[in-house]
Amino acid sequence: CLATLVIMLVGDTYTLINYVSFINYLCYGVTIIGLIVLRWRKPRLYRPIKVNLLIPITYLAFWAFLLIFSLYSEPIVCGVGLIIILTGVPVFFLGVYWRNKPKCVNRLIESITCWGQKLCFVVYPHRGVAEEQ
Repeated sequence: CLATLVIMLVGDTYTLINYVSFINYLCYGVTIIGLIVLRWRKPRLYRPIKVNLLIPITYLAFWAFLLIFSLYSEPIVCGVGLIIILTGVPVFFLGVYWRNKPKCVNRLIESITCWGQKLCFVVYPHRGVAEEQ
């Protein structure tokens, strides 16, 4: 989010749309790959919607063509898009992977989460003591 704000201040909207488009297509393809891997590794897993594997495989063929074409035609935009994605890696390690964090780091992460939820109006009401019993 911060990287996007910086790009919006520095660059033009067309370039930002190109960055985000590349990121979206990359994430869609990785999601479809995950779907295929789960269908292969865990075939008995409950799925509310199940489609023929030919559909995601066909989608991946077109996805690969579009991704390779994007990398060939605009390698700098794709590189910046990858850098934008990689800015989430430190956040993952700080927030999820690092289990034994000091209390001050936990409080900081909780306050940032609470602030972000209030900013985006996604705060769920806390259960009261009477509701839990």
